Amino acid sequence: MRLILLTLLFTAPLSAQVNPASGSTSPAGGFYMPAMPAPIVPPGSAAQPAAAPGTAPTAAPASLLAPQPVKPGPSQPIRYEEGKVSLSGLVLMPTAYRGRGKNAIGLGLDFNAAYYIGRLYGKNSFDWTVEKKNYLDRVGLWLLSADSKMQVQTEGKWRPAMAAGVQGIFMFRDAPQPSINGTFNLTVKATGKKTDTYANAYLVLTKRPHPKVILNAGYSDGDMPKVIYSLSEFLSKGAINRSNNRSETADVQIPTGMLFGGLMWLPKKDSPIGLEVMIPQGAPQSPRLYNLHLGTLLKLNFEISYLTFKGGWDLMGMFQFRYNYLPK
Repeated sequence: MRLILLTLLFTAPLSAQVNPASGSTSPAGGFYMPAMPAPIVPPGSAAQPAAAPGTAPTAAPASLLAPQPVKPGPSQPIRYEEGKVSLSGLVLMPTAYRGRGKNAIGLGLDFNAAYYIGRLYGKNSFDWTVEKKNYLDRVGLWLLSADSKMQVQTEGKWRPAMAAGVQGIFMFRDAPQPSINGTFNLTVKATGKKTDTYANAYLVLTKRPHPKVILNAGYSDGDMPKVIYSLSEFLSKGAINRSNNRSETADVQIPTGMLFGGLMWLPKKDSPIGLEVMIPQGAPQSPRLYNLHLGTLLKLNFEISYLTFKGGWDLMGMFQFRYNYLPK
């Protein structure tokens, strides 16, 4: 029996026979051996043939190596040639620039001195006044202010420069306001207070549509409207109450909100000509102050101010000087 088993073991074929019909291999002894599956190739792609021995591998397509397009970011700050004059303010109110027009994020500090000399000419239409025209009257109002700002956004191709800041103002008079001669022997006395202090905060936007043109707009909240009411005796408490048929001692509420704006023209980089407007919001008698910077034209630091209000207007002359401390 053992001899028969050994004979069958040594006489069996050692190689497997392939059955083409089934695609499998089976040994002669009848044992089934499954074939290895072919590699799966995704539809629409061709299998990459293996590189022949001794040859360099095939390079990747150029489309895969090309850099991807970068999304456009914010525009870079615009650079302008700086002159010798300060562009950080128009007349009384600031711009978003620092110093001589520096367009960079950072701190700025200015000191400004303005002196309203007097009224050149004025008219009123109040029915309780005797004189309807006034000219060459003394105003004598000094405004000494410190202006500190933080430029929080630079000016780009389309975006404006933006700054936020505060102003502290010391006001004093070297002459009292004139009294108003009214009808029926009525005399309205203007304020006789010689000194006062004011403060306000602001947000301002500035843009140059052209290298020689500067546009400015902002909002102020604080005591700046009180400065406007100090420029004319027709905006004193007694005159306002008289115009509205109230007691002269009645309280007058002066708002704190004010819009301001203006433009500056630079025919030369050191010769700015500017116009500034200040409009208190919801104010009694609706005053508006326009300051025209004409220092370049007259070779002096001289301004013309036009104050308009319900019932009249005044044309005044003033001197103004701005000193930039920061940035150097």
